[in-house]
Amino acid sequence: MIVIHQAIYGEVQGKTSGYDMIAASDAKNELFRRVSGYTDLADRPEEGILSGPVVRGFFAEDHFLLIKTFPDKSPGLRSGRVFSHTLFIPKADLHRVRNLSNLFQYHLPGIQKEAKMTPLEYQSQEAMMTTGAVDGREAAATNALLQNQRFVWLGKEGFWEWVARIWPKLPAKVKHMLKIGAAFGPSYVKNEYVSLLYIPEYAKTLWERHSFRVIAKGESQTLLSSAANWLVGDAKKAAPFETLLDDFAPKIDSIETLNRLEDYGKAYHHLDKDPRLNHLLVLANFISQISPNERLGIKGKNRLMTAILQAIPNAPVNMFMVLIYQSWKGFPDAITSASDALRDWLTNHLLKGKQAKECGVVLAKALEAETKNWWVRTVLGYANNRLKKRQPSDAPILWQWMKKEPTLIAQHTSWLPDDAENELTQKIPKLETAVAEEVLHMAEQKGWLVLHAKVAVQRYSAEKAIEAQLRIDTDQDHTIALQALSGSINGSSFVPVAACHTDARLHRIAGKLITENSKLLKGIDIASEGWQQCWKAAIEQGSEVWSGISNPQHTLFEILDHLLAGNAFSGTLLNAISIGKYSSLKDYPHRVSIWPELPEKARSGFITATLLELIEELASGKLSYNDLEAELKNGLQSQKVQQHVISSKTIPLTKKLQLFNVLPGLGENHAEQLIQNHHFSPAEAEEFGRLVSNNRWKKVVEDLYNNRFHRKDLVPALLQCIHLLGFFRRLGLSVTGLKSDAITHDEWWEAFRSKAVELYPLGPTQNGLWTNAGGKLEELAHQGVSGKQSWTSAINHIRKGGSPSVKKLIKEMQKEFHGDSTLTQLIQSL
Repeated sequence: MIVIHQAIYGEVQGKTSGYDMIAASDAKNELFRRVSGYTDLADRPEEGILSGPVVRGFFAEDHFLLIKTFPDKSPGLRSGRVFSHTLFIPKADLHRVRNLSNLFQYHLPGIQKEAKMTPLEYQSQEAMMTTGAVDGREAAATNALLQNQRFVWLGKEGFWEWVARIWPKLPAKVKHMLKIGAAFGPSYVKNEYVSLLYIPEYAKTLWERHSFRVIAKGESQTLLSSAANWLVGDAKKAAPFETLLDDFAPKIDSIETLNRLEDYGKAYHHLDKDPRLNHLLVLANFISQISPNERLGIKGKNRLMTAILQAIPNAPVNMFMVLIYQSWKGFPDAITSASDALRDWLTNHLLKGKQAKECGVVLAKALEAETKNWWVRTVLGYANNRLKKRQPSDAPILWQWMKKEPTLIAQHTSWLPDDAENELTQKIPKLETAVAEEVLHMAEQKGWLVLHAKVAVQRYSAEKAIEAQLRIDTDQDHTIALQALSGSINGSSFVPVAACHTDARLHRIAGKLITENSKLLKGIDIASEGWQQCWKAAIEQGSEVWSGISNPQHTLFEILDHLLAGNAFSGTLLNAISIGKYSSLKDYPHRVSIWPELPEKARSGFITATLLELIEELASGKLSYNDLEAELKNGLQSQKVQQHVISSKTIPLTKKLQLFNVLPGLGENHAEQLIQNHHFSPAEAEEFGRLVSNNRWKKVVEDLYNNRFHRKDLVPALLQCIHLLGFFRRLGLSVTGLKSDAITHDEWWEAFRSKAVELYPLGPTQNGLWTNAGGKLEELAHQGVSGKQSWTSAINHIRKGGSPSVKKLIKEMQKEFHGDSTLTQLIQSL
């Protein structure tokens, strides 16, 4: 039962001040007085006077007001006055009014200003559906309502019957926005209301001019949708729509909901025909809105979810992303199964297959999402785990993602592992300017110095790329990134830029490039400290000092002039130059002045090189030792220079021999080195022998003697200084025939006498030596003399032709001293 209050409004002379409430069923309730103005008829015919009663309905202050308004022609009232009887149906009870027309019976049949207003008790009844076929006019009005057209019913005839058809199914929220009944002026129709209006037939043209569809008699339309048939109560023709209602149990609260459910529901009716995923998702999202209770509509939700899960694995990227908008509200356990399907899709497509390069947008979508819903959590969780186990083949795909979705670069901390630099660096593609800038910023934040270097080369000139790299790459022990940068820049561009900086790493890298391509030194500026460091680095890495410099001597003299002018120059580089080719200052115009300006080590090298060029002139006498400046004279005294002269492979041996007479300090040890390092011509050997003889170098004589058999080239030298050998060595040379006159006769007999006295100190008669050799004792003076005197007498006897012969005597001595080598040599020399 519904309690419906009622009130009457109008003008009573002496009782009301104009149009106002006359009586109400609850006089204490100010509601009825407050709505007085609503019950007056603002929307009137053009002349302002009603021709008969009209019925209107609308909401005011949580009540549906069903108003019947009469033209009031009571005596004493101005023309156009009206009397209204209003029924107040509480908003909460309106849905229990199954047929609005049933309330018309409670309206007064005419103006009764003295009528008593009491509450009405309305017994709700089941809706009595209007029977009979829907005519064309009703179909046109229903279609217009569902199509959200601005329309009016022409004339009152049939209007309330049509309302009676649709009223039971009309959504509650539509009823709450309803303005229903008679209307006269189009300007009173507001778009925020649902207007179901009938107009006088004479007003058709007026309303058409205001773009209203006028539903007149003779309309021949049919209902255009299953929802329209449902709204008018045709269950048979509304069967597809009824299926949606039964399977999903939606809450229909608006005309739009009716339309959308029918439209989106087409996908449900075609589940067995492989419907498109986007249609299924649109329907699912809509069902979540209109059927959010998991315990309702289970049949439809399960069928729909199954179809969606089957379609996800083969979904294109754009459809996969649409899933982010699915809340699955009202779908039992949908998030778990949908998340599993998402992971299957990600496994098959994120980093492999034809769609992989397009999947950056998926990750970007997940990262940008304001709400971390089930889709976002699943995508990010899978991506993070997969990238921890990434493969080398993933790098090109990751680059495609970042190129197409630069926002990923800015959000790198949320998805890109910090240890991915190596793979990405090996696969850097060509990057657009904006993307390259983003990547550089990312590389700086991650500390990816090598990647930064590679991209900087793409983005900037050589000079700017190096500057950009040095700004973040400051560890002097870290050179890998700068090396990578140099590998991407032409050496002719890198080296000059490196020379303009003070960073030692750049100098080392430039030096390596110069070592590999000496032409890079072509534009060297010897006054530039950076260029000096690059040149020095090249030398330290194996480059020849003057490699790549077209005129070494000219450049050297420029360096020396630079020093003489009081400018600095790398000492290390000077040291290297001083021991390289073209380091002689023989022809330098300011040679005398430069020596004090040179560092000690470099000065030594330059002095040595200079002296080596002057050696020939010194040896030939063209240059006198006394003509040299003090630094060169001192240099000649140094063991290093002397040793360099002796060890040099460029100075002929003949010149070296001559220098022994010129350079103070060359001595016996240097002569010994000549034996080791040179092969002598006969003339050189003889000259060497005379040098040994004049200087009485006994150690050298010994070397010559010891090498006489396997160094035949030294024999002429030995013969020149043979007199420095001892007797027995000369005796041996004489025996071999190398020099038969190596000893004199007197030397031989003196040697024999000494040996005889040694072996037979008692004299020739000892042990019967003399007689055994065939000598006669009576020919010897052996009585009363010493053994030595006896031997002197015996030798004089033999030398004068007496017997025995010295040969027999030695042989007899060998019988007793058969291993004595001196006896052997003496007898061989006979």
